[in-house]
Amino acid sequence: MSKRMFRKPVKSTRKNRAAAPMTPALQAAVFQVANVAANMSRKDEATQQAARKAIAETIEDWIGFLAEDQPEVVEVFYYEVCMLATAGNRRRIAKHSPMPEGVFERVEDDLREQKEEAKREAEQQKGTEDDTKELVSE
Repeated sequence: MSKRMFRKPVKSTRKNRAAAPMTPALQAAVFQVANVAANMSRKDEATQQAARKAIAETIEDWIGFLAEDQPEVVEVFYYEVCMLATAGNRRRIAKHSPMPEGVFERVEDDLREQKEEAKREAEQQKGTEDDTKELVSE
């Protein structure tokens, strides 16, 4: 067996491609790709907007249907939607005529309790960290 001395491979110098100027043909191609992507994006957004509108229109009928046979399901629906909504949207949803009375108040109470519980847990966590720091520093 012969021992050969291996050399480290020499790094080749790479050209900075970002510094290379764009040719007019390349600029035109990039512009066309950007236009196609923008058009596709607009078409997709229009499709999604139409789908959201169709769902919103259908939910009104669905709530009316459920209110006849299963009013408790309507109450659960509004409760869950309000729990997920932002504060502004929650106030708007509360004005919706088919919304059962008392749901908005229940949501507000539950959110307040969750906030207070999170605050207590944060204070408890902070107290635990302070105790740990005191033990380490002693």
